[in-house]
Amino acid sequence: MACLRLLRAHCVLPALLALVLMSGCSPKLSPLYRDYEVTVESGLSDLDALERIDRGLVAAGWKITPGVAPNIRATESRKFREWGLYKIEVELEVAPVGGDYVRLLVHPYRVYFTGTRSKIPYLRGSLARSVLSDLHERFEEEGLTFKGTAQSRDKAARQR
Repeated sequence: MACLRLLRAHCVLPALLALVLMSGCSPKLSPLYRDYEVTVESGLSDLDALERIDRGLVAAGWKITPGVAPNIRATESRKFREWGLYKIEVELEVAPVGGDYVRLLVHPYRVYFTGTRSKIPYLRGSLARSVLSDLHERFEEEGLTFKGTAQSRDKAARQR
């Protein structure tokens, strides 16, 4: 019985140590949305915000398609990575929220060589940068200031 306890103790400690080391090497993941604040001219109507969204999307190279509702702008899929067995494609949806904010939803998919698609439930840092870098600049030119995600805003507030 004592040997069994000793064996468990010797197995548990290395397993915990391996988990701690692996957690430091995990990729940075972020939510599938970003928020922008309407900064130029206060009190913009939703139509004005939609025009700014349209101009920003087109300037960043996205093709606009009909959204699920009249106040939502959607885009066609764009390929961002190719990994042999699958490629990564991204679609966007953008909508004004309450006149003061705009929310961008990012929809990344793995498209396998067989033609099947599976949704990716997070954004890796490198994919987020390649998808959003041009868009941040174009939205900024349209008076939409990047505010990040709720997580990033909460983290910034805690550090003050």
